[in-house]
Amino acid sequence: MAVSCLSLLGEHDANLLSPTFQKLHQDVFSDYFSRDPNKWPVFAEPGFAAMTEFRRSRLLPGDRINAYPNGNALHQRILTESSIPQQRIQPNGQGDELLAFAAALSKDWENPSSVENVVTMPADPAIYGSMLCSLANPNLAYSEYAGMADQLEKKVIRQIATQVGYDTEQCTGLFTQGGTFCNLYGYLLGIRKSLPNAKFNGLASSPDYRILNSQGGHYSNITNLSLLGIDIRDKTIRIKVTDSHEMDINDLERQLRACFAVNCRVPTIMLTTGTTDTFAVDSVKQVYDLRNQLCEEYQVDVKPHIHVDAAVGWSMMFFFDYDFSRNPLDINPVTLKGLESTVRKFSEMKYADSFTVDFHKWGYVPYTSSLVMIKNKDDMKALENDPENFSYFEHDLQGQTHLQSTIECSRGAVGVFGAYAALEYMGIEGYQIILAHCLQNANYFRQQLLGLGNAKVMVPENQGPSVGFKLYNPEWVSDVDAEFAKEQHCMTNPEYGELLKRNSQWHREVFNQRGKVGLYTNWVEFISRSAYNRHGKYSYIPGEKAVFMNPATSRTQIDEFIRNIQRKS
Repeated sequence: MAVSCLSLLGEHDANLLSPTFQKLHQDVFSDYFSRDPNKWPVFAEPGFAAMTEFRRSRLLPGDRINAYPNGNALHQRILTESSIPQQRIQPNGQGDELLAFAAALSKDWENPSSVENVVTMPADPAIYGSMLCSLANPNLAYSEYAGMADQLEKKVIRQIATQVGYDTEQCTGLFTQGGTFCNLYGYLLGIRKSLPNAKFNGLASSPDYRILNSQGGHYSNITNLSLLGIDIRDKTIRIKVTDSHEMDINDLERQLRACFAVNCRVPTIMLTTGTTDTFAVDSVKQVYDLRNQLCEEYQVDVKPHIHVDAAVGWSMMFFFDYDFSRNPLDINPVTLKGLESTVRKFSEMKYADSFTVDFHKWGYVPYTSSLVMIKNKDDMKALENDPENFSYFEHDLQGQTHLQSTIECSRGAVGVFGAYAALEYMGIEGYQIILAHCLQNANYFRQQLLGLGNAKVMVPENQGPSVGFKLYNPEWVSDVDAEFAKEQHCMTNPEYGELLKRNSQWHREVFNQRGKVGLYTNWVEFISRSAYNRHGKYSYIPGEKAVFMNPATSRTQIDEFIRNIQRKS
C-alpha cells in the first residue's frame, strides 16, 4: 500500500481536492473553528471578540506589536513592571488592557501559515468546554473534590477505549499534565510491576534491569528516566531505528535476548506511534508478539510493560472504521492510499499495555489535555502507596479515584471537559474531515517539494502531518537522492561528513534569509539520521519541517511558500 501511495505522490490528479471534500471541510471549519459568536456565544464577550478580531489580521510575527493599539507601551509594561498593585480595581466590564494584549499577541495558531510543530488552534467546542470547567474548578485527585467531573473523565476514557479496542470494563486511565507525564506513567507502571520493592527501597537496591526505548522517540523518553533517578548510561538501552525511523525489531530482539539470557529484567519497552518530526510508527503487534515469545522462551515471570507514546498520532483511530473502498468523504487518491496504510499500523495500539493521548495536539483541545490509557486497571495497584500517607482523606472515598496511585495531588479537569466537548460536537466524522484535510495538505506539499528538483523529502512513505525536507544548492547538486545517500554515510567517510556540513549550512542560511512567507516552517537538528558505523553510532542530519495540523491552512499558503523558495534558491 505504501508503494502505491509513493507512486501516486507525484501525480497531479491524485493530489487534487474534490468539490465534495472541500464543501465538507468548509462546513466543519465554519461550525467548529470559526469563532462565530452566533454559534458559540462565548466569543461575543468583548475581550474575546477583540482578541479574535485582531488575530484575524494574520500579521507577520514581527509586525504584531506595532499594529496593536498602544502595543509598544504595553509591551514595555510587561517587560519592566515588577510590583503588584497596592489598590484594588473595580471591574467595569472592559477587562484589563495588559491581559488582552498578552492574549492577542500570544502565538497565533489560527494563522493559516502556522505549521511549525505538532501544535494547532483549538476547536470552538473544546474552548467552550474548557471554560465551563474553569468556572467549576474540580480537582480529579479526590472524588469529593471532583464531583461529576470524575464521572465525565471516566466517560471519555470509555470512549477512547471503545475506539481503540480496549475492554471498557477492564481498562482505566487518567488525565494528567501533558504527554511527558503520560509517558512517565508508562515507565513507572513497568518499574513498579517488575521491581516492586523499588517503591520503598529505591532502584539502587533492585535486581539488575534495563529500560528499552527507541532512538527515534521523543526527548522526554530520556528526560523522564532522569526524573525517575535511572542511570541512563548503564540502565537504558536505546533501540536502533530503520531508514523509515521506526524501531528496528531485529535490534530489539537482540537486546531483549541479551537481557533475558542473564536474568536482567526489562520493566518497560517505550514505543512511538507517530514521531514528532517524521511520523514514524513503531509496530506494536510485532513488539507484543516478540515480548510474549521471548518471555515464554526464557521463562520471564513479569513481562515488560509496553507503553506507546501516541501523543501525536492517536487521532488516527478515528479512521479505524472508515470505509476505504467506498470513500464517503471523497479523500483524494494519494492520501486515501497513505491513510489506509497508516491506519492499519495504528490499529495495533490495542496490543499496548498503556498509551499516551494528547488531545491538545491533533485533537484540537486547549492546553493541557493529556490522557494515559491503561489496558488493565489492576496495573494501577502496583502504583498504590501506603494508605496511611493519605490520612486526611476519608478512607471510604479514596478508592473512587486513583488518589493513592497518581503522581499528582492536584489534577485539574479542564482537559477532560475540553476533550469531551470536542469529541461530542465534532464526532468521528468531523475529526475525519479535519484530519483528512491536514493529510491532503501534507501530500500536496510533498508533491510540490518534489517538483522543485533541489528538495529531498524525508520518508514520504510515513503518511502523517509532518513533512521533513532538505534543500540543496542547485549549482552544487544535480541529484538530491544521490547527495543525501552520501550524507547518510558521514560517520564512515569524512569527505561525506564535510559534504553534509556544507549542504546543511547552505540550507540553514537560506532558511534564515527567506523569512516567514506562506508557511512558518521550523528548523530541526534531527530530520533524519546517518547510517550506523561499526560501533552502532550515528549522526543527526538537520533540516526543515512543516507540520500540517492547522485546519485553516490551505494550498494558498503552500503555493506562496513554494514560490518564495524558487525565488530564494
